[in-house]
Amino acid sequence: MVASMAGSVADVVSTGLLVVTSDSRVVWANRALLDLVATGGGAAHDAVAGTVRDHSGRDSADAAEHGGVEPGGAAGGGYPWGGPDADPVYSARVAVAEAGLPLAGVVPDTGQRQAQWQAPDGTTHWLEVRARTLIADRPAGSGQPPADSFVLYEITDVTGRRHEEETLRLRERWLRHVETIARTGIWEWDLVTNEMEWSDELLAMLGYPTDTPVDYDVFRSLVHLDDRATVESAFDQAITTVTPVEVTPRMYLADRVTECVLEWRGDILTDDSGTPIRIMGTAHDVTELVRTRHELAHASVHEPLTEVLNRRAVTALLTERLAAGVDRTGALLLVDVDNFKIVNDLRGHSVGDTVMRSVAQRLVETLPAAVIGRLGDDEFAVVLHSGDGPEALAVADTLREQAARHTIMVDGFAVRVTVSVGVVPLSAVGDCDTALAHAGLALAEAKDAGRNCAKLFTAERHEYLTRRALMVQRVRDALDAGLLTLQVQPIVDLASHEVQGYEVLLRLHDGQHPEIGPAEFMSVLAHSDLVLSLDRWVVQQTVATLASVAARGERLRLHVNISGRSVEDTGFADFVLSELRAARVDPSQLGIEIAESVAVAAPDAVRQLAEALTGAGCRFTLDDFGVGLGSFVYLRNLPFTNVKIDGDFLRHVDTSPADAVLVDAVVRVARCLGMYTIAESIDRESLAPALRDLGVDYAQGFHLGPPRPLTELLPGTSEADPQAQEAGLNSFLG
Repeated sequence: MVASMAGSVADVVSTGLLVVTSDSRVVWANRALLDLVATGGGAAHDAVAGTVRDHSGRDSADAAEHGGVEPGGAAGGGYPWGGPDADPVYSARVAVAEAGLPLAGVVPDTGQRQAQWQAPDGTTHWLEVRARTLIADRPAGSGQPPADSFVLYEITDVTGRRHEEETLRLRERWLRHVETIARTGIWEWDLVTNEMEWSDELLAMLGYPTDTPVDYDVFRSLVHLDDRATVESAFDQAITTVTPVEVTPRMYLADRVTECVLEWRGDILTDDSGTPIRIMGTAHDVTELVRTRHELAHASVHEPLTEVLNRRAVTALLTERLAAGVDRTGALLLVDVDNFKIVNDLRGHSVGDTVMRSVAQRLVETLPAAVIGRLGDDEFAVVLHSGDGPEALAVADTLREQAARHTIMVDGFAVRVTVSVGVVPLSAVGDCDTALAHAGLALAEAKDAGRNCAKLFTAERHEYLTRRALMVQRVRDALDAGLLTLQVQPIVDLASHEVQGYEVLLRLHDGQHPEIGPAEFMSVLAHSDLVLSLDRWVVQQTVATLASVAARGERLRLHVNISGRSVEDTGFADFVLSELRAARVDPSQLGIEIAESVAVAAPDAVRQLAEALTGAGCRFTLDDFGVGLGSFVYLRNLPFTNVKIDGDFLRHVDTSPADAVLVDAVVRVARCLGMYTIAESIDRESLAPALRDLGVDYAQGFHLGPPRPLTELLPGTSEADPQAQEAGLNSFLG
């Protein structure tokens, strides 16, 4: 009965049991093993199924009772439990013997082994096999089995378990991979023991080897000192309120030198009483994200070329500063690089970029506490935090002097630039737009003064500039509406008393009050772009007059006074000559006059213009001679054809021997240089003979002839007669 019960137990356990002889002959197998080897179906499956179904208990119980059939037993020709035709159990035993179970390499009594096995149905299984020695009347595990012993194999199908373990390993590996990719680690803090557990990825993120023990004190020591209080406060609040914690401190790696930024998130776990006992969470490396955010934030307020603030940022700070209240100190400086367009045009934009970077760097180095920004291509804004107008003007002069002394090296070449600065104290303005406008007016004054200059905005200057702006607009409107007119004043030969030509004078008759004279509005226009258009308009009208039949018949000569802006205009000479060619006018009929102050300010430009025009046959006159101390120098070095002596220089020549001597000297120098002399501002009868006696060639003034409209000079003007030409004109036209 005990044997029968043992057999029944053996058949209901899930572990496959197999007994073989010492020479590996199958003696017995339980139902679990027979089911395993029969998974392929077919004859073996049927045999096993039949054994279980038709011989319930016999194949297992009988074998257990008899301890197996001895080799060479009856009815089997030496086969255990009979021959092939004697009993279906025999077929099951054959199926087990031929199943190819992975028993090789399994040493009895030495522990279990796992191996792959291909079942009869072709499926692959993982089997866990353990062997024990069975010896009659002796305990198992006594070493190598003797010849009369048996071996019991315990065979378990662990395919499912292996699959679950493999799935778990894959999930763990996937989790580690995700942690690595996401730069995220997992952590846990035991609030009772103060110990912390960090995942391998978190340890690696902070530069620690795997399995490094850590606790809260280690974590705290890695937090940047400036962020430590914030971190401790966040954790204390989370623990007190039992709410999630989130903090993003700067931290050091294990080397305590390299910095990173980690985002720590965690949930509070409590015991049954609600007391916090543990925090579990993640740590995400956001170093690159924070760096990118900082870079984007920096780029949004800084100008990329010079790295100073951009226009939006500097105006925002200026607006904030001006909104602080009435008791404001400090000033706004507008710093403009002089002739920057010329630097770009002549040297290229890469050189211009280098110049701007150098100027910006110089500003930052000189004024480290100031707010510095770039407003445009060649203009910077500097906001000083303290000081009044005079103090700010002194700072501006320092900047200007340093810029003038500084040499900028570009590709082995030295480049020097100057700056002009406009200054306005913040106490004098109410908002950002007004501050910029007033500083801009001061800057314009600095440029009008010849550049490389600093000017302080004043209320008087604002009033003057406002009047000037209105006047410029008035002249512009008059030019567009055809309300500008030309008058002429005769130039008389003092020897023959004949008119040799006329100076063309510009007049404004727009019907507005107060009326403004040419001296007033021309001085205002001298530094504006409008004067360029105005000069060309006067030249066009003058050439059109010279092209008339009457002018050709009279051999009329007209003189036009042009501004310094047109002298510096590199295309002005070509424009004049083009107008003369188009109208078929002899260039000798047109004279160009420039003021002595223009010759002093731009001698090179004057030389180029004079050579181009006199080379074509035009007259070129130095006007207002005697105003400057260096007059004779420019008279000698520049190719003028005429010299017009300033009225103040000769006003008392008829009564003052000293004035007579000076005029005589001018006449002698001019004659030596092959130039004619013209006296201007002749306002009384006694001056003309006195000047004639000194050798002056020509004169003009109200006594000799007041200005009159150009239309009265030649009332019958019409288009030019194409037949009226001279040899000189033919040569000019080519």
